[in-house]
Amino acid sequence: MKTISRSLAVLALLAFTLSAHAATTVIGNKNLAGEKIDAATLKAVFLGKKVAWDGAGRVTLAVLKGELADEFLKATVDMNASTFTNHWRRLSMTGGGTAPKFFEKADELRKFVADTPGAIGFVGPASVDGSVIPINGG
Repeated sequence: MKTISRSLAVLALLAFTLSAHAATTVIGNKNLAGEKIDAATLKAVFLGKKVAWDGAGRVTLAVLKGELADEFLKATVDMNASTFTNHWRRLSMTGGGTAPKFFEKADELRKFVADTPGAIGFVGPASVDGSVIPINGG
């Protein structure tokens, strides 16, 4: 009985994680079209462990504030928005990376990503247009 309960809890957690990730779409500048960006790469990028693309220059992170950020960051790097911000604050203060650019509105983030080579961020699926490329991270 305990095994079944644990299995159900794991399935519920997995379903929550997938649904939270499905509520967001990772977007990138069009110069990222040739990059292979899987889930491991996405995690490394958002943790500051990958700072340059293979053929698209320097990584520039764009992060949307709010509830969507908590869901995305939990699913992608296993951090809430506060922990993620502190992680980047510590990295940037020790010279370990350039902090992400934070945005209040999805439209502003999308425009930044579209105008900045090497930029990557996330928005709700309804905020994606032809100015950026969707990245599935799979």
